[in-house]
Amino acid sequence: MLNMTCPCTVVALGEAMLRLTTRVGDRLDQVGELGVHVAGSEANVAVGLAHLGVDVAWLSRVPATPLGRRVIADLRGAGVDVANVRWAGPDARLGLFFAEAGLEPRATRVWYDRRGSAFAQMTPDDLDADVLSGAEWALVSGITPALGASARALAERFVNEARSRGVDVCVDVNYRAQLWSALEARAALDPLLGQAGLVVCARADAERVFDLQGSDSEIVRALRDRWCPRAEVVVLTLGERGCVAIDGDGQVLSQAAIPTSVVDPFGAGDAFVAGLLWGLIGGVDLAGALARGTAVAALKCTLRGDQARVDVGEVESLLRDGGVELMR
Repeated sequence: MLNMTCPCTVVALGEAMLRLTTRVGDRLDQVGELGVHVAGSEANVAVGLAHLGVDVAWLSRVPATPLGRRVIADLRGAGVDVANVRWAGPDARLGLFFAEAGLEPRATRVWYDRRGSAFAQMTPDDLDADVLSGAEWALVSGITPALGASARALAERFVNEARSRGVDVCVDVNYRAQLWSALEARAALDPLLGQAGLVVCARADAERVFDLQGSDSEIVRALRDRWCPRAEVVVLTLGERGCVAIDGDGQVLSQAAIPTSVVDPFGAGDAFVAGLLWGLIGGVDLAGALARGTAVAALKCTLRGDQARVDVGEVESLLRDGGVELMR
């Protein structure tokens, strides 16, 4: 029996996985031990929001195994509402991915082992859409429809049900070339982007998936005009250069990245989305929301794992004075 409690501000739909990572300097085919972290784009955003004081629910499907229980304990412990997560049988599997941590000039490499996961087999009929009632935002990333036809239909129903209830939709494009082609991604993302009020997309993804070229401001404007007809905000992330955004009036804003020490780069983009949504939910203007997003992303990079387990005080300190003062 699902437990629909009081509505949450944000409802996120997506898969959770375990990331198994080598130590820097180890090869995956020779390693004797691996670091284990709970991962998954929408789950990462949910944890980031929860740590920033936002009520957030995560919808998914996990196997009734120690690995599935590990995921649920992790998210519940972070303050995420997992009451409506569905349990698959003990023969179902949790997706995994393996990361070989690189050090310049050797790149970090990733291998997925997620085919046939419990979440990928979730159907649109498994979605209890009433969970969306009363929410402000519904969140999904482009990774979810990349997991197969069933997950694609599930994502479409999720955003349509959200819109029918007056819930704003946030879509993070989050293209993964190992999961599908750019043409497949473009076709599947089209109905999701058409319902979105907030879209986040890396510049590299805008070029590969949507075949957009030009300056940062030209690309973010073209992305909004051609692909996101309902969007009040479209953000183009630029990695170490920060981000640019366009609002509903066509005004383009830019935000520089905040210099950071990188302990673990995984999840930085999800941390940005969490900070951005936190700002918009809190009623700050777009410039302030972009600043919050870049601050949460910078702080995430100093932490191991995929999740931005940072609090409001840390973000405010970073934005106010660089966050380097000794905390006593």
